[in-house]
Amino acid sequence: MRISTRGVYALEAMLALGSLGTDERVSIRQISEQTGLSDSYLEQIFALLKKAGLLTSTRGNRGGYFLGRPPAQITVGDIVRAAEGSLSPVACTNDDALSCERYNNCLSRPVWSVMEKEISGFVDQINLADLNADFKAEGKDNNPEFFI
Repeated sequence: MRISTRGVYALEAMLALGSLGTDERVSIRQISEQTGLSDSYLEQIFALLKKAGLLTSTRGNRGGYFLGRPPAQITVGDIVRAAEGSLSPVACTNDDALSCERYNNCLSRPVWSVMEKEISGFVDQINLADLNADFKAEGKDNNPEFFI
């Protein structure tokens, strides 16, 4: 399994948002300047994150984007799945795996199934609050760089 730039950038953008106050609204332009990502690519990523309920937006004078849930309730797994889709390393461990004609007789499927569970378990235990707290605990300054 390989995470594309969309998944990596989605996490970077969400970390940037998660490092702000919970009531602070941010424009795509501000996130773009902070992360070094293009506005148009961020718009595509934000549409996926918003559809998944991880981001919310408001229009108007005090408008902008903000987290859809508290940072402690948004995991890396949530973000990567919103941006990438399934974390399954192969199709036969997806929800539609039963459509595979070899499902019941496949010798390698148990390996892929365990791999998916391990990956999911790992990314689902890390949340934005933890990542930002770890960053601050390491003695980093208050102006993290999100450039990739």
